[in-house]
This record gives sequence, structure tokens and C-alpha cells, in this order.
Amino acid sequence: MSAATLVPTTAPDTDEEADLRATARDIARRCRDTAREDHSGCWSALDGAGFTQLREADEGGSPLATATMTAIVVEELAGAVCCAPLLGALLAGELARIAGVSLDTPATVLLTEDLAGLTVDGAGLAWDAGAPVRRALAVSGGDLLVVDLGEPTGTQDLSRFVARSSGAARRLAAAPSADALERFASFARLLLAADLLGTAGRVFADAVEYAKQRVQFGVPIGSFQAVQHLCGWAYAEVEALRSAVITAAWALDADAEHRETSLVAKSYAARAGVEIVEHAVQVFGGVAITWEFPAHRHLRRALLDAEVFGGAEATADALLALVDQEATNGPE
Repeated sequence: MSAATLVPTTAPDTDEEADLRATARDIARRCRDTAREDHSGCWSALDGAGFTQLREADEGGSPLATATMTAIVVEELAGAVCCAPLLGALLAGELARIAGVSLDTPATVLLTEDLAGLTVDGAGLAWDAGAPVRRALAVSGGDLLVVDLGEPTGTQDLSRFVARSSGAARRLAAAPSADALERFASFARLLLAADLLGTAGRVFADAVEYAKQRVQFGVPIGSFQAVQHLCGWAYAEVEALRSAVITAAWALDADAEHRETSLVAKSYAARAGVEIVEHAVQVFGGVAITWEFPAHRHLRRALLDAEVFGGAEATADALLALVDQEATNGPE
């Protein structure tokens, strides 16, 4: 069994979703084969496939692709720890769509300094701001703004960059309503959870393949009970995380309890995603902490993903507060 097929989906894809996954997986495969310093070809491939515009509006104002389809693409590209700013572009497309405007150049979103959510005063950090992104959308009071960005700088996640505003902000439209922004936050949490699923699931699959091939004391290390326990635990966590992501995506598509399900997915992903990668590193052993080996890129991605749009504790606290509110006042 290959690493690509090691971790099955919790729910089968539809034919359309399966085709989408296959295309995204092919782009991810080519990304893994390219030089780490230049991912312009990855962006071109994503843009050519229409993946950077998945949440832009169709003629009726609805997104071109469902949340489920978008999460599939994000998951597959995260497995390659791709540097193309796909998440930033998808979030900017979603924010522009719910505000009733369209974008003519790639953009990302401006977040608070701690990356915990959208800025509300027009100041902060543009996240996932690698090339070719040179603008960011920001909420300030009752306005949706667009700002030009300065040169991007690196983060602990070697595949993602941040940038600051380099000029005056320009008003695009009125800011979306509070309900629309809450839905945007749910969508953002879903994409971060899908990204964690992709980066953690892929490195875990690679670790299992490694355990089959790495020989110690004359036998594959996968025959050792301690390694089997690590892999068994990680497999269960990957599948639980996948189920949480699928449920959160379904809730957005069905206009169901998207706040609750997205908070569950992000809170669980922020903890389990990092732990899955850490377990994979243990299976790989010392080679995993060398610069040339890709495991540290997955760990760096997972560690920063865990904090964007709310860490494990913050999202769990938000979920408990929401449940308490509904218990007191009844569901909205």
C-alpha cells in the first residue's frame, strides 16, 4: 500500500470531489518534486486549475465551490507543505464575496498581531502573503479596506510569509454584517483545520512507509510494539480529525451549526495535528531533525497553523461559551 493511499477518507468523495482531489494531489506531487525556494509554478498550476478562485462568486452570488471541495484542495496541498499562498487567496476571495465585491489581483487577509482573527481596526499582519500576493483585505469599523503590502518576511513556518501595509488603505465596500463575518470565521477555522489534517496526515503516512522499510536488529522497525503503538495512536487521531473537518465543511454547506462544528474542528486540529506530526518525527528518529529531511517543515507548518484563527485553548473556550449561551438563551 502506497503512502498516498495509506490514510483513507472517513466518508467517500463524490465523483466530482474525487476528480478535484486527484487534480489537487497531482499538483501537490509536482510541488514536492520542485525546488523549495521557488513555488511560482505551484501558484500557476493552482490558478490554472481554478483553485485560487474557488470561493469567488458565481452569477448568483454563491461561491463557485462548496466548503467541502475547498477543504479537499487545501488538505491535498498542505501535504506537500506548498509555499503558494492558497489559503490567503481563498480567505480573501471569501471575504470579498460576502462583501459583494470582486478582486482583480491576488490578495490575502489582514489579521491581528497574534494571528487569532481578522483585524477590526485596519492594522495588523497580512498572513500567507507570499508571491504573487501584494495586497490584503482588512475590516475597519464599518468598512472593508484593501491595503498594499510591503516586502514579505518569513515566519517559523518556512512555507508561509507575513507582510505589513506599505501605504494608505482604500475603501472597497461596506464591511460584511456581523453574521456574515461570523460565517467567515467558521470558514477560516475550517480551512486551517483542513490544512492541519493535510500536513499531519501526509507526514504520518510517510512515517508508516518508513517504518516498513527501516531495518534495525535485522527486522523492520514497524515490527516493534512501541512503534506500532505510536502509529496506531496517530492513525486514530488522523481519522478523528478528518471526521471533524468533514463535519465542519458539511455544516457550512448545509447552513447548519457551523460555528460549533468549526470550533470543534479547529480546537481538535490545533492539538491533534501537532501531536500527530510529533509522533511521526519519533518514528523517523534522528533523521527527522535534519534540515534536509522534510519532517521539520510539516512540524513548523502545524505549529503555526495551530495558532491562526485561534489556538486549541482559545477555540475550546469559545465553544464552551457558545454552548453555555445556547443553554441559557436557547439556540439563535
